[in-house]
Amino acid sequence: MIKHFSAIALLYSLLSIYSPSSLASDNVDDERALLAGIFPTSCHFSGQFLQQKNIQGLPVPLQSDGDFFYSCDLGLVWSTKAPFQEAILYVNSAKNYRIDEQGEIKPLTGIARYIMSNVFVKLLKGDVDYFADEFVVTATENQSIELKPESEFMQKGVESIQFSKTQSPELGVALMVDVIDATGQVTQVGIDEIIEHDIEGKRSAFEQCEKLYQDTTKWCSVLRSPSRFEKF
Repeated sequence: MIKHFSAIALLYSLLSIYSPSSLASDNVDDERALLAGIFPTSCHFSGQFLQQKNIQGLPVPLQSDGDFFYSCDLGLVWSTKAPFQEAILYVNSAKNYRIDEQGEIKPLTGIARYIMSNVFVKLLKGDVDYFADEFVVTATENQSIELKPESEFMQKGVESIQFSKTQSPELGVALMVDVIDATGQVTQVGIDEIIEHDIEGKRSAFEQCEKLYQDTTKWCSVLRSPSRFEKF
């Protein structure tokens, strides 16, 4: 603590220890600590995912599975294998694309873009500051972390998010994300079989992406140079 040279300054300092702003800072630090224990720490990794959506009016949830590659330098390939084939390519918050079974590239829009940009990519990135600043973060009884958005704007899209992390000899580290949107629709995403890649820089990330997606290297090219493919 900086030494103060007046009684008034010292009194102000002591009072500020118990001020609401100081308590808020402590709360944010606690939230960051909770999030740090859940989020990935690597900058480049790949894995498998299982996604399930519970939609009102449907007797059974919609389920899909696939694999992904994330690089903090290049972006994200989120490739669905079943029940149909498609890919989501995330370059940055302004550039998100969907590639359908015919290989047609279209901008990602709507709630899918919102959740991808503001939840999954920031989770993979390990953006502790973002979640601590934008959400109320609490630990639950079942050892997961619950987040509730603070801003009215974000509440229009998301009601709550839950993160949990497990580890086993078979699957290694696994992450589970439950997102409840403002309409009550629940999306569950499980991520496992995570492999970290010891690479550095955008070029190396691009080369790693091509190794993982040898039959669809165009995806990696979109991440590397999205302007070449923007013909919408």
